[in-house]
Amino acid sequence: AVVSTQSTGDDAISDCLMAFQDFLYAFQVQFCYNEFLNACRELYLSLSSDKGASSGGTTPRLEGVESSIFLDGITDLIANNSYHHPSIRVIHRVLGKSLKASFYTYLLGIANSDTINASIGVLPKKGQCLDADATAKSTKSDS
Repeated sequence: AVVSTQSTGDDAISDCLMAFQDFLYAFQVQFCYNEFLNACRELYLSLSSDKGASSGGTTPRLEGVESSIFLDGITDLIANNSYHHPSIRVIHRVLGKSLKASFYTYLLGIANSDTINASIGVLPKKGQCLDADATAKSTKSDS
């Protein structure tokens, strides 16, 4: 599947090849946490614009923002709003993997988290997603 994104300057990706399985998990996360992820995107754009302005530029930087600052902002979003959101521990793990994070890598980390996918509880474990037996068992246990 090819996912096209509108270029907003927040990441350098305009067209991205994505495996169908990855698309399913990314769609699930977007569906469940849409309002929260939109707020995170606005926060990311604000942080990247501030960074661009401090270095003399006026457009957001493409290499990402400092993960710790992004995490602090996300923690504030969660504390001050009633968004349905993933576990802050998982977000901390995703953003703690590197000093800088782009919004795209943040979204991929959230979508690829087994903990988040298990808490949503709709799709089977990622390794079993396209396995007909696991899917059938998951469907029967929901009945």
